[in-house]
Amino acid sequence: MVLPDLHIPHHDRAALACVERAYTLLKPDEVVILGDWLDCEAFSAHPKTSLAELQAHKFIDDELRPCRELLDRLQKHGNALTYIEGNHEARIERFAVSLGGSLGPDLYALISPRAIFGEGRKRWTWVPYKSELAHYEITPDLWALHGWSHAKSAARIHQDRAVSVSVVYGHTHRQQSEARRDPATGRVLKSWSPGCLCKLQPLYAQNMPTSWVQGLSIVYIGKSGRWTDYTVTIQSGACVLPDGRQVKG
Repeated sequence: MVLPDLHIPHHDRAALACVERAYTLLKPDEVVILGDWLDCEAFSAHPKTSLAELQAHKFIDDELRPCRELLDRLQKHGNALTYIEGNHEARIERFAVSLGGSLGPDLYALISPRAIFGEGRKRWTWVPYKSELAHYEITPDLWALHGWSHAKSAARIHQDRAVSVSVVYGHTHRQQSEARRDPATGRVLKSWSPGCLCKLQPLYAQNMPTSWVQGLSIVYIGKSGRWTDYTVTIQSGACVLPDGRQVKG
């Protein structure tokens, strides 16, 4: 199960409840999180533009702890859990670095999502945002990553940059896909985004309608290593799984 941007505490509760219900029914072998599950607004370089944003929430109580509890629920069947850090979680490291000296590393160790989310967890993988290509191999020819582009044509751009592998990415909040066949080998290469799980009209976009779509992706992998993917669209907290089961959070 591949899950896109959530942006706690600006997540859509109905969409998330739908995901948790789907998880309970499917019992996936692995859950891959594409990043930006925390909003980390407190560490943003962008200035607040409204009182509502300024008073929105507390980072530890309203972001870190709820996310940790959610990760526990998404691993209750003992499945593997992979968390690819997004640019929003990376705000914390950037803030710590800006402090300089020994205070920066010490502070980061206390509030690092990597440390807090991974503590005591088995079958756990963390992919840092600032690492080489910052990706996770679901299979050798299918990479999961937060996102290399936010452009309107992000699916095509990701496919062009990936060159020889397929990719599933987050970051854009839009459901989008691109596929092409290599005429020399017959291989089909894909690039797609499941969408998002956050509110479709956040505070900063109240007067700017978005084209975002909520959803998740499911990847089935055969013993041979061949795989196929399904992107499941969530509307009003409900979806239909590939096997036809209707799910409502």
